[in-house]
Amino acid sequence: MTSTEKKKSSKKSKLTRPINVDHIARIEGKAGIEVIYDGKDVEVVNVNVFEGPRYFEAITLGKPLEEAAAVFPRVCSFCAAAHKITAVEAIEDAIGLDSTEQTKKFRELLYIGDYLESHALHLFLLVLPDFLGYPDAFTMAKDYPDTVKAGMKMKDIGADIQTIIGSRYIHQENLLIGGFGSLPTKSKLLALASRLKYLRNESEEALEHLLSYRNWPEVKASRNHLALQPRGKHYTMFGNEIHSTDGGKFKNDAYKMRISESVVPHSFAKHSHYNNAPFMTGALSRYTLFNGMLEGRAKELAGMYETYLDPDNPMSNNFAQAIELVYYTHKAEAISRDLADNLKRYEQRIKPRIVPGTGVSVTEAPRGLLAYTIGVDKNGRVNKCDIITPTAMFLPIMEEDLQRMSQGLLNKGLKDTKEIGEKLETVVRSYDPCVSCSVHVTELK
Repeated sequence: MTSTEKKKSSKKSKLTRPINVDHIARIEGKAGIEVIYDGKDVEVVNVNVFEGPRYFEAITLGKPLEEAAAVFPRVCSFCAAAHKITAVEAIEDAIGLDSTEQTKKFRELLYIGDYLESHALHLFLLVLPDFLGYPDAFTMAKDYPDTVKAGMKMKDIGADIQTIIGSRYIHQENLLIGGFGSLPTKSKLLALASRLKYLRNESEEALEHLLSYRNWPEVKASRNHLALQPRGKHYTMFGNEIHSTDGGKFKNDAYKMRISESVVPHSFAKHSHYNNAPFMTGALSRYTLFNGMLEGRAKELAGMYETYLDPDNPMSNNFAQAIELVYYTHKAEAISRDLADNLKRYEQRIKPRIVPGTGVSVTEAPRGLLAYTIGVDKNGRVNKCDIITPTAMFLPIMEEDLQRMSQGLLNKGLKDTKEIGEKLETVVRSYDPCVSCSVHVTELK
């Protein structure tokens, strides 16, 4: 037998042990983790996304623009506003429509509602049980009732913002190409601002609890972050250019040249790479690249607790979301007052004029970069569609982090597969994956 044949034979006979997490608890969607190791070294870590695929890119082809714009937010109920706004702005880019400054402010406020609801759900109900030592938020509520109430208040205000601006908090039909179907009254905007003012303390509650805990060192590693450069002078989810911590930057309409998607055998979700390498996107990436644009109380808190916001540790994503929760609570209040004081009802909507073309929109969804390309034909129907979601972007680097975590725990002598699985789930939750969006995380073997 040759040396090559001996190696192949040895590889085939090597014993592998499975650690299975069939369903990752407290994430949006259905996924598991698969880790294969030989008792010493971790060989494979896969995040198996087994939620059924959604063919939104295909089913919107041939549909009229308004109908297609109503379909896209059905990708996910919690990310509905992000998908609706991004799709509408891609369509507007395709037909050459530039919305008014008032419309842009209303869209930003609507998007902030999505952020507040999504971040509050993630931090208070999905993440804090990990840090406070509880299996779920219901059990945690018995000992921390005020904390859970604070989380529910933040989640509710986010939903109410989406209802007031978008007509309902899921699948906001009031948002139209060119503007809105109707605008809220001045009194509703002022009442919203007043409520937000009295929720400032609640917006800081999650950060207060997270400060008692440190990131796990096993998962720390150098990584590349991608985020959208905010338009103007302030931290926001809109912009025209994507920046990377490796110094690279490119226009939104070039995202398909730099970010590539590929099919993997273990998942219904595609995997994305930037310049052929895994990367991270989300709250931590936004903070890492553009924290200098934060203002007010959020800027103050970020400066006080800078050491918790480690760009090389994905668990810092929780802290970055907590800072954003504070920032966007204050910003939503300011925008609500500004709109109330300067409301122009005649700017409700610019009626779209159909011109064939292809448009691109990239925004910062709560979980990271969300990219849409939409083509429009001469009849005002969709003839091209491409969507890349945040979770599909960060899945490859999340798998790398899980491999690092698994190997680190094994090196420390931890053998309890249940405990390993629970720690891996905590790492996954730090990313705040939206599995429902990704299919358009862990089983250990």
